[in-house]
Amino acid sequence: MKKWLLPVLLAALFVVLGGLLHTEGLRSIDRSIGDFFYGLRNDSITPAVKAISELGTTTGFVVVLGIALIWTLLVLRNGRYAFWLTISLAGGWLLNKVLKALYTRERPDMWDSLVVPDGYSFPSGNAMISVAFFGVIALLLLRSGRVGNRIWAVVVLLIILLIGVSRLYLGVHYASDIVGGFLAGAVIAELCAWGAVGRNRI
Repeated sequence: MKKWLLPVLLAALFVVLGGLLHTEGLRSIDRSIGDFFYGLRNDSITPAVKAISELGTTTGFVVVLGIALIWTLLVLRNGRYAFWLTISLAGGWLLNKVLKALYTRERPDMWDSLVVPDGYSFPSGNAMISVAFFGVIALLLLRSGRVGNRIWAVVVLLIILLIGVSRLYLGVHYASDIVGGFLAGAVIAELCAWGAVGRNRI
């Protein structure tokens, strides 16, 4: 039962957040956080933020998946890792489409968008799929027991955080969209990491 506690808790938090989307309290928080990141905009850092955001797009995911598959299949010779990494990416993408259609939250219109968004706003696809996919990689590294792998896991987790923050800076998401994406993606990452690890280590 303890094994299921974390994903169940994450899923419950996501449902609670989804139920608060149209409350004035959450809207006020979203506005305040959005205004903060809007105030940080600077022409000198915008290109870098856009580049970070690209890591959370289809192109970025496909490139990383290709590298991960080469590593897991040719170097680690572990088809189980390759399978569950693919499932995490496909599952994150599919579930995000379903959740967006369920909540139908419109994109923010309080700030100028620096990129052209696609589809509804909640939960953030970039944030959710990043956690679902990159999160599995981070969990496998953390659970390997090797110090070097744990350092790489921290790097991967930082990339996930930066992808989420980049979407706020670009003005295409509310903060609650990012948090919702992180929560939903973490459920998928945890489940897929279970499937990938079994009794094995990296």
